[in-house]
Amino acid sequence: MSTTINPILLDHHWKDDGTNFYRLLLIHNRKKKYLKTNIAVTKDDLGRGGKVKTLSIKTAIDDVVLRFRKYLSEINMFDLDAMSIDEVVKYIESKEKTPEKFELDFYSYGLEVAKRKSASTSSFYVTALNALLRFFQGRHPDISEITVRNLRAFEDFLRTEGLMTMNRHNSKIKESEIKKKRGGTFFTYISKLRHIYHCAQMQYNDPDLGIFHIPNNPFEYYSVPKCPASKHRNVSVATIQKMIDTRKSLKREQRLAIDVFLISFGLCGMNLADMFVCSMPDKEGILHYNRQKTAPRRDDGAEMRVKIFPCIRAIMKEYMDDERCFSFHRRFYATKSLNKGVNKGLRQWQEDNKEEDFTFYAARHSWATIARSKLCNIDAKVVTAGLCHVDVNNKTDDVYIQFDWEQLWDAQKKILDVFKW
Repeated sequence: MSTTINPILLDHHWKDDGTNFYRLLLIHNRKKKYLKTNIAVTKDDLGRGGKVKTLSIKTAIDDVVLRFRKYLSEINMFDLDAMSIDEVVKYIESKEKTPEKFELDFYSYGLEVAKRKSASTSSFYVTALNALLRFFQGRHPDISEITVRNLRAFEDFLRTEGLMTMNRHNSKIKESEIKKKRGGTFFTYISKLRHIYHCAQMQYNDPDLGIFHIPNNPFEYYSVPKCPASKHRNVSVATIQKMIDTRKSLKREQRLAIDVFLISFGLCGMNLADMFVCSMPDKEGILHYNRQKTAPRRDDGAEMRVKIFPCIRAIMKEYMDDERCFSFHRRFYATKSLNKGVNKGLRQWQEDNKEEDFTFYAARHSWATIARSKLCNIDAKVVTAGLCHVDVNNKTDDVYIQFDWEQLWDAQKKILDVFKW
């Protein structure tokens, strides 16, 4: 449908001082809107039939009409037809406004983005933003300062800055002179900043109306440092068997660390964050929970149902609780402190037993590795479900087919049967 715009004087808008202001009548898809102008006239400026006889006013009216019509001609015909009259008005107004410098506190906006993430993911965003804050010497940078040049300088800053640690009791920051950030740090920090920048563009730009408050994307010209290929972090069957054999003789941190590692292994590599808050299992010994790390971005809430077999239940007895499945929340103030204690105990056990270094997360890798090995030869789809990952090759199946959890429980038993408990 056609869109027209023409000047008009409305009779009921004549003021007591004898003046009136021209308005532009916009007709779009059979709907009308009046756009104000600052072109004032008196009745002395009008001739017969209400036409303007004053040349300067006539020129001003013609100029604004031609300018507005030019704005409309810049829109694709089919896009214009699909727009509502309010969207057309907004587009014209955006063209008329004197461009103002757009400002956005990148640090504060980034914290808002971080709040929308899960607790574990949010911490990575906050850490990256705090590093950016140190780079700008405590000053909150505007989004216009996130440039290719500054990103390269920030990368150099990260490479030369030691590991920053904070004493949670006195809030004092200490920098390590020996340890430096690992290669994956650069990828993590820069990728989080890139996501924040993308969110800002999505929120403050409106391509349909030609509004680009954040027109440039420095990440198109700056190569994010590649994340180094991670070393396989699984531990051998022999090492896990040694954990099983030695656990009863262990005390304090080592006993806790080994027990928690074995429980996680027996529950398909369950994360500490999920252990910390999960509810009691049902009467059949099935533990129902939603994986915190991915629940917010999964349609199924990252649902998990793992079976507690007798060998794992025997270890869990020492950590059972009447409120939650585990009593860790009574012994540690947060998941971070639990994680720190577990990894400390694992390092002690490794030193005493002359084992290679590994962390708690190795339980998850080990479960998947043993599942796919010739010892068990479990189907990859079942392993994917056990890890609570999404099968990217079968997304349609994930939507329409309900997973048979008994397949996972059979896989759990097969893996646990590899060991002597």
